[in-house]
Amino acid sequence: MSHSYRPTAEFKYFFYDENGSGFTYYKTTQERDEAANDAIQLYLDDGWSEEVESVVVGEVTGQATQVDIVQRPNDSELDEDSCDEEGQYWDSDHEFMCNYKIMGLGK
Repeated sequence: MSHSYRPTAEFKYFFYDENGSGFTYYKTTQERDEAANDAIQLYLDDGWSEEVESVVVGEVTGQATQVDIVQRPNDSELDEDSCDEEGQYWDSDHEFMCNYKIMGLGK
């Protein structure tokens, strides 16, 4: 059974266990459900721990994705304060600037 700790278009089905490994992503609902049921069994002791109710399953339909990407200008295009012609400051450690928007997986 393959899994991922990051959602992708291929691994969009998840189960979450706050006391286990957190979010885990799977290729199919069958794999996800098997893993979730295994996690539920770990809560069995002399009875059911109330924490079992934190085990949830779902499908990721979107995630934060970089948009409006602007590449860092060449140093020759920056003034002595590391600002471009529009007055935008560019930290020397930044290769680009962008915004984020929720978009469908793999977009």
